[in-house]
Amino acid sequence: MKVQIEGDLFIESDPYNFILKEQKARQDGSGDGKIVIHGYFSTLESAANHVVKMKIKQSTAKTLQELVSDVRSIKEYIHSQLGI
Repeated sequence: MKVQIEGDLFIESDPYNFILKEQKARQDGSGDGKIVIHGYFSTLESAANHVVKMKIKQSTAKTLQELVSDVRSIKEYIHSQLGI
């Protein structure tokens, strides 16, 4: 299984885990780049929660209200993409 979440972020599975990966391009633009593994998870929901945490850390919120709003929208988006 390989599920595209967004951009270069995707989830693959093996018989035991869901693996959160990201395709990183080479800086010089040549070749395929490399795959960065963000983690191994026993459930799809735990992988989704990790994506939520990654996105929250990228938030540009300046106030607590903005952060709460960002967290809600990020969770809704990720869960809708994964069908959880």
